[in-house]
Order: sequence, then structure tokens, then C-alpha cells
Amino acid sequence: MEINKKIGEQIREVRKKYNISMVQLTEDLEISQPRLSRIENGEQEIPISLIQKFCQRFNIPMGSFFKMIDNEDISLVDDQVEHILSTLNDEQKKALYVFLSSFQK
Repeated sequence: MEINKKIGEQIREVRKKYNISMVQLTEDLEISQPRLSRIENGEQEIPISLIQKFCQRFNIPMGSFFKMIDNEDISLVDDQVEHILSTLNDEQKKALYVFLSSFQK
């Protein structure tokens, strides 16, 4: 599949997963709705600066975004959890561990 199509599909998938309308995303990215539509349909190339802005909007590391395109089996949730964990200090990780342990039987 063509790279523009893959990127556009991934953008649409993330947008829908977070229940964000095209109008809202166009406002956040400061682009027009027709442009976003062309990007999501793979009809227009997207500059790396716009991909970066998109990733920042959804707190997705750019590396993870491109991994999702290359490997469609990678879960966005897994990537997000991994990213969040990498930003926590030791005390926060311990607190999270205690919290998550409460779900185990």
C-alpha cells in the first residue's frame, strides 16, 4: 500500500479512536477540512511537521506513529502505556504498580 494512504488511514484511525471530529482536528492542526480529508484519503502528502503536530496533539511519540504504519498489529494503547511509563519517576511507578495490582485476583 502506498505510504500516503497508510499515513492517512492511521490518522483517521487515531482520530476516530479518540472520538475527535474532522472539524476539531482541523482546528487543532490549523489546516482546512478539505486538506485533512485529502490526507486521510491518501490523496495528499503530509509534511513531517504536520505529522509531528498530529502526534503532539494525541501524545503519540513519532516513532510509535511510524511503527503503527509499518506494523498494523501494534496497538495504540500499548504504545501510549509504554510512553507514559517512560515518563514516570520511581515513586509514580510504584504507586501505579500498587493501583494495577488491585485488579489482580
